[in-house]
Amino acid sequence: MLPNPLPLAANRTIRRGIVASAVVIAAALGATGRVLSQGMPAPPRTRLVAVSDSVHLEVVDWGGEGPTLILLTGLGHTAHVFDGFAPRLTSYLHVMGITRRGVGASSRPKNGYDTTTLVHDIVAVLDSLGLAKASFAGHSFAGSELSVLAARFPARVERLIYLDSGFDYRQMLDRIGVATALGSPQPPPATYHLPPWTVADWTLYAERSSGAGFPPSEVRQMSQVGPGVGPGDVIQGPVTDPEVLRAMLAGIEPAPLTAIRAPTLAIYAVPTSGEVMYPSWYAFDDSARAQGQRVYSAVSAEHAVQRARFHREVAGSRQVIITGARHYVFLTHPGEVANEILSFMLSK
Repeated sequence: MLPNPLPLAANRTIRRGIVASAVVIAAALGATGRVLSQGMPAPPRTRLVAVSDSVHLEVVDWGGEGPTLILLTGLGHTAHVFDGFAPRLTSYLHVMGITRRGVGASSRPKNGYDTTTLVHDIVAVLDSLGLAKASFAGHSFAGSELSVLAARFPARVERLIYLDSGFDYRQMLDRIGVATALGSPQPPPATYHLPPWTVADWTLYAERSSGAGFPPSEVRQMSQVGPGVGPGDVIQGPVTDPEVLRAMLAGIEPAPLTAIRAPTLAIYAVPTSGEVMYPSWYAFDDSARAQGQRVYSAVSAEHAVQRARFHREVAGSRQVIITGARHYVFLTHPGEVANEILSFMLSK
């Protein structure tokens, strides 16, 4: 679904509207569930890779053997959003991730946030790593990058996996608008504490708002964090400038779906009601439920149109629909998503 924008608004100092819009698209945006425990995998290796004289991107390497799979994130996220999920794949794949420009530990230039430039950044990372080609899995906003990358640089793409991102985001946002998702109701604020918010407070509010159980490493990468007076580190604000997120939204280009030739898997999360879409539905008042239902209806209808178009225009693509899942489908249903990715990646 498009949907329940994640409340990076949990910390009142974080500008609610734009970070929520990150998650809008981050949503074509929807919501998530808790990461299942897998023990304690070794922390990933990270490095900064030059994509131009002045821009370096963070590359996260979770290791593993086999074909290379590069993970691309939703809007406003760093590659560390996959820290809990990526180890599920490393027994069979070499798994890496890229944090796009303007976000987290990557460089923050004043411009270059259109789809074309972001795709050139991905190709430059391949060149820096000495990779002739790779497979890519992209969540949410990254769907636009996957489509343009595959259409314009087919020789660099082995396989494509769309994680609730097999949409034409330009068309979708022009048709239903960012404001629709930004109108999503948020959970009532907690009554047991006052700001400032700690990392734990932020994580809990985000989970109540969108169902997302992000790894602590991701919360810290997305936020400016400082020591608190009491227990827990305090969120001081977002690392990413909200203007960068606006520029990314404005810079989304139409998806050249008919030009995609790589083998393609599209995994979709399809909430079945407003109540499923919003984890805190039980706590909403009548007004919030009415607003949530309006957003759910508009988004679910548009997503159905977009899924049909993707299936029609991407020749030979395979679709997997996970009914009842939320937008961060690799977190809500990690076992199912990992199984589908491995089956697809290791097929002949």
